[in-house]
Amino acid sequence: MYTLKFIIIIFISMNLHSEEIEQQLYELLNSHPEINSLTKQLKSKIANTNHETTYPDPKFGLAFRNYPTRRGYSLNDKEYDTPGMTGIEYSISQEIPFPGRLTLQGKISKLNEVEFTHFLESKKNQFLTEFLSLSLRYNLLIKKISLNDEILKILDSLKNISNSKFSSGSSVLSQSLKFQIELNQYEERKIENQRDLKNYQTTLNYFLNKQKKLEYNIEDLEKFFNTKINLIKLERNDSKNKLIENPNYKLASVEIERAKNESKLSNLLHAPDTELFFSYMKRRNQLITIDNGPLDYRIMDNTEYRGDLFSFGVNVRLPVWSILSKNDLAERGNENLKSKVFELERNKLFLETNYEKFLNNLDSLEKQIIFTETKILPDLTKNLSILSSEYSSGKSNLLEVFLAKIEIKKASINKLDLQEKKFITVLLILELTNNLLNHKEN
Repeated sequence: MYTLKFIIIIFISMNLHSEEIEQQLYELLNSHPEINSLTKQLKSKIANTNHETTYPDPKFGLAFRNYPTRRGYSLNDKEYDTPGMTGIEYSISQEIPFPGRLTLQGKISKLNEVEFTHFLESKKNQFLTEFLSLSLRYNLLIKKISLNDEILKILDSLKNISNSKFSSGSSVLSQSLKFQIELNQYEERKIENQRDLKNYQTTLNYFLNKQKKLEYNIEDLEKFFNTKINLIKLERNDSKNKLIENPNYKLASVEIERAKNESKLSNLLHAPDTELFFSYMKRRNQLITIDNGPLDYRIMDNTEYRGDLFSFGVNVRLPVWSILSKNDLAERGNENLKSKVFELERNKLFLETNYEKFLNNLDSLEKQIIFTETKILPDLTKNLSILSSEYSSGKSNLLEVFLAKIEIKKASINKLDLQEKKFITVLLILELTNNLLNHKEN
């Protein structure tokens, strides 16, 4: 009974710790420039969606109308012999889109917005996966460097002992050289580890963005990952159905819908464009005019009617030449739609196969870790204890004791490698199921 209570308390504390880390990860996503840049792009697309359905603006025109006079071209209609068509014309026209075009444009723009939303979610998952895997590798590498340094000390002692035995004639030179070569190999590994550690630290600085509270230690990460492993096991039977929650899968689904609407819009590209127009020109009402004909020359007081001029009508763009490429546009839309369908099938197949692969890897790695903890390390520790006892009684030499210690250190490093692979696999599973963070943002 007490054991069960203890397990429940441990599980609850791990969940609380995991939720605290998740809250910090949310803060990281909301403050990092890389994610903020994508968020602003999304807002830009939302604003563009609202603009796409806007009706076309009217066009206003200003035209100078004139006929030639005896003194040349003039816009001044005060001359008595200026033709009555001279003046300034004002016009207005309004384009009327073909029915359904604006609606389709709005749908396509909205689907682009939804696509980018899923793309942003995918980038967030990728960002968190890279950050957590990097933090994990960094912390485990610190442990590996410590174990590697311990091996170097043991090998140095082995080399010195072997050299002493060679000097006394109780050992051969090849044994001393063997320890020296192995020592050199671990020295080279130490240089490589130090280089990787600096690279990890530099890359982490990019993700941390000066947020020191996100510099997790290995204990924090292990609690977080163990909580996630419990979640994966609880939802294992249902997780495959949750693959459709993967943002890349959702994005591919939306792309199909967008391709359908784009195909419909392509068919409307050949539809007639209509434009209504109205123009008006005010003329000066002359009461008298001069008749300068060849037979009579006098002022006439009974002039022609000189009222204002106006015109209205419709301009229509007819698909005379573009109709010839109608089949090409239709084929473009159909082939684009087929490609999006195949892309969705590829995404589904990719998610399912990788999900099964990662689960198998997780099971295998857990078994390897358990085997290392329950078999390999205990047997190596037992062997060291026996060799130490035999050395105390003079039945074994010190070289064998040191070699047994090195084997334990190597097994510990191998265990760390297995833990790294295990937790990276957990991250990949969580990324596939879009479950890196339990509480999704609105």
